[in-house]
Amino acid sequence: MKDHIRIAVAALLMLPLVAFGQPRLHRLSFYSHSVHDTMHVVVLLPPHYDRAHAYPVLFLLHGYGGDQNDWTAKTNLVEYTSHIRLIIVMPEAKNSWYVNSQMDPREKYEDYIMRELPKFINKRFPIDTTREAIAGLSMGGYGALVLGLRYPHKFQFIGDLSGAITTPEIIDSMLDVPGFNLGTQRGIMPSIIKAFGKDDKRFRDSHNVFDLIEKDPPATIPYIFMAAGTEDGYVEFRPADHAFIDSLHARGDTRYEYHELPGQHDWKFWNKEVRPMLRRMAEIMELRNQ
Repeated sequence: MKDHIRIAVAALLMLPLVAFGQPRLHRLSFYSHSVHDTMHVVVLLPPHYDRAHAYPVLFLLHGYGGDQNDWTAKTNLVEYTSHIRLIIVMPEAKNSWYVNSQMDPREKYEDYIMRELPKFINKRFPIDTTREAIAGLSMGGYGALVLGLRYPHKFQFIGDLSGAITTPEIIDSMLDVPGFNLGTQRGIMPSIIKAFGKDDKRFRDSHNVFDLIEKDPPATIPYIFMAAGTEDGYVEFRPADHAFIDSLHARGDTRYEYHELPGQHDWKFWNKEVRPMLRRMAEIMELRNQ
């Protein structure tokens, strides 16, 4: 009898990870001609997944130093989506800042994310291409905003948690610092310079979220959800968020929200705030519950 109970409990614990007899989590890979490398992607299917139905999709981006496994390994994403009819795609993007590198023509990460990845996913899963969202954290928060604003007609919703939206403006401020030397830079700066270059201001402006919101009428911009921690160690992020929200307000945009809550630049904060972000996304995209 005890063995039967243990088996029953184990089966119940596995239910959230199974969709009609198949795993909810799929780890896939494909060769990307845009970045000349084999790229990995994690796909989270909804419970009761049925190939006969087309599902809305969320492209969920990782942060600097992260990878495609972060969201399912470090948050309760599987549990949080146990009632939402949604396919979530979590791609590997290395430290690319989700743009076509200005310094390395072999690393076209925007093309990989916006062209090759959707094509790969659409061949394998039934996607409702009229209902798509993009979101991310930190570097991925910037990536979600910049791609969502560069392709405003593709997405209905943009989610940004602790986004590094000072990129690429930080390059201009650093180049003005006396004695700035690219060769001595450490941390994230080499990746930023590699992505955006240091001489092409036109390219940087075309990937600056503040400039991008000025390109399109408010009605054409996807709904924007932003959240940041009040104890975030990147002290320049929140002032940038305030300036961005002020710019949206000044333009007459009404389809946005910004939440500033206790928390740091860490997984505890992102695990907590991804849930209300998903809830708002479900409302905006009119996602049906299971």
